[in-house]
Amino acid sequence: MSENNTEIVQSSAAEQAANAPASAKERRRERWKRRRREKREKPRTAKEIFHEQQTWVSRIIFFFLVAFLVFPFVVLLRRIFPVTGWIVPGIAGLVCTSGFFYLFRKIKYTIWTIIGVILVLLTITTLIGKYSFKDVGYDYSGFLYNVSNEKKSLKDVFLQRPFPKYREFLKASRFTPAVRQYSLKAATKNFSKQQKGKGWQYVQYFSIYKEIDSKWKYVSDPVHRDYIAPAEESLGTFCGDCDDYSVLMAACITSIGGTVRLVRTETHVYPELKIESKEDFVLVKKLIRYQLFSKMARKKKIYYHEDGYGDIWINLDYTDHYPGAKFLADDVISVLEIP
Repeated sequence: MSENNTEIVQSSAAEQAANAPASAKERRRERWKRRRREKREKPRTAKEIFHEQQTWVSRIIFFFLVAFLVFPFVVLLRRIFPVTGWIVPGIAGLVCTSGFFYLFRKIKYTIWTIIGVILVLLTITTLIGKYSFKDVGYDYSGFLYNVSNEKKSLKDVFLQRPFPKYREFLKASRFTPAVRQYSLKAATKNFSKQQKGKGWQYVQYFSIYKEIDSKWKYVSDPVHRDYIAPAEESLGTFCGDCDDYSVLMAACITSIGGTVRLVRTETHVYPELKIESKEDFVLVKKLIRYQLFSKMARKKKIYYHEDGYGDIWINLDYTDHYPGAKFLADDVISVLEIP
């Protein structure tokens, strides 16, 4: 009798456990399974199919936007942690991408609204000629170039804007056999006595500077067009604007081993020569003031910039016809080192 009572109690307990309300997690799982069954069994309407396709299209577009934003961050991490190679930056990029996608699912309508406002503003600024979609491409590619260029300090990368049209300037500044041949003649044409002493390589750079500066005539660009003449083209005329002068100077000096960068201000572009050490800079100032350009620079200040690595860059602009002359404009917004 007791055994029968025990069996009855156990069976009633099992029935109560089976009839007990399911947990919140189990209820959610059951609802999800029920929806999945209904979705498979119910034929989809054209509207539902379109909505699903639209969702996938928006995800693909957002993926490219995420890649657009995350890639510079990955390249930057590659410079900060060079020992790890691409492992740490790659993992960080995946984490950032996943985070953006999670954010997109939560507030996708807000994100699309922001993107829409940005596109409208860009369209307006493009129509009024202030800042176009093409400028966005220039700035983005310029920033990528600066971040990946290990010759440029990270301090300069973030304090300066990307160099506009940097690809065109790099292409125009490449020296050709004709530019190299001219540079060899120009480098040995002046200051023959000083070329036998200490700092002879700087004397040759300044000889090229003197040749180009003495022949250069300023001529404006065509209307509504920023034309950048290749260095070899300028050799035939020694005419053009500040872009063309800077390109020719950079190509000639780099063709004989010098290091030159282009500096852009709001209204001007000019070249600067790298001085390899502070001891060399002391020597260069003496050469400019007392031997090579003594008539113009004896009592003048030598103007230069010091970058984030502590390297010294001396002005080679055509302002006062000697290296280190006063800057025509000192509001530097970006620099581009010519390889």
